[in-house]
Amino acid sequence: MTNTASHAAPTAQPVSPVLDAFIAASAIAFGLYVSVPSRAAMVRATLARSAKRDLRARAQDRWPTWRARLRRGAAVALSVAAILPFSSRAADKPVLVVGDQAYNAQSLFEASGALQDAPYTVSWKQFPAGTPVVEAVNAGALDIGLQGDGPVLFLAAQGAPVKVIGIYRDSPDSVVLLAGPHTQIKTVADLKGKTVAITRGGWSQQLVQAALVSAGLPLDSVKYSYLASVDSAAALQAGKVDATATWEPYVTRLRQAGARTVVTARGLIAAQSYLSTTQKVIDSKRELLGDFVQRYQRAREWSLADAKHIERYADVWAAKSRVDPKLAHQWFSTSRIRYEPLTDAAIAEAQKSVDDFVKTGTLTKSFDVRGLFDTSFNKFTQAAR
Repeated sequence: MTNTASHAAPTAQPVSPVLDAFIAASAIAFGLYVSVPSRAAMVRATLARSAKRDLRARAQDRWPTWRARLRRGAAVALSVAAILPFSSRAADKPVLVVGDQAYNAQSLFEASGALQDAPYTVSWKQFPAGTPVVEAVNAGALDIGLQGDGPVLFLAAQGAPVKVIGIYRDSPDSVVLLAGPHTQIKTVADLKGKTVAITRGGWSQQLVQAALVSAGLPLDSVKYSYLASVDSAAALQAGKVDATATWEPYVTRLRQAGARTVVTARGLIAAQSYLSTTQKVIDSKRELLGDFVQRYQRAREWSLADAKHIERYADVWAAKSRVDPKLAHQWFSTSRIRYEPLTDAAIAEAQKSVDDFVKTGTLTKSFDVRGLFDTSFNKFTQAAR
């Protein structure tokens, strides 16, 4: 009779949980995957080769190394587990490409936290001035841009399919006609025969020409030097021009250098800025645009609700721009930018600006600005209040 016990399979070696965990973690650390059966086979082979040694002593000697490798493997595994779901969620979010000027809006959103729970990702693009912002919007490189009214009105006058879906406005006291410290200019009348630096088509030109008209002076009573805002400020400081019209933060910088205020924009020009886009983007991303405009309004209201909020906003901007925080505090405290809905009065101000540009020869012909404004976005900002 055959002895069945003599033909029984040999008893399997027990699998060491320490070795099994080590093999699994090490494989993860090197980007590999080892199945449970394979790991078990590797463990048994290791134990069989070491059967004649004192396994307890060996484990004690090597445990610090195993433990370090196990921790590294576990850390890698946890990192992968954490990163992959986040990457998946981020990849699923739509993207809104926003054109900003010198970190102004981006700093506002970061300081206020207004974008924290947004159902989309904002890709910020920074520009030195408003004209390239709206040109990028028109070219399809941006979904939405933030800039002064002049560049948008000029582009719309050329037939570009740009749209305005929101308005924000600086305090008129932050848009100023300044005289250089090397001059004796104190009033608008004193500008006669002098050289004034202006930015063509922007608030600078609007303010100077409105000031001349209000003082009863012809527009050609001064000599114009057409420069970008940063170059205008430098020219005034260097004494190359007698006056310039500009806005913050250049106003504060020039005053610190000795420039004197001749007149502000109060009662002279609207000093409006626009959130611009195109009909194509409106058709494809209306809800995203509406949500962004609503959050922008809330962020602006947050900045004006408390002096500490202004300081926080200014500190974020100063860090990004690498300028003195005191300058930023002065700028934001003076400009106090606020969001406004698209009202009939705001649209009428835009029409007046266009007509004034025609009168001064800056634009060759006028056009009806009402088609430029999409007032349907008011529903988003009204909901934000």
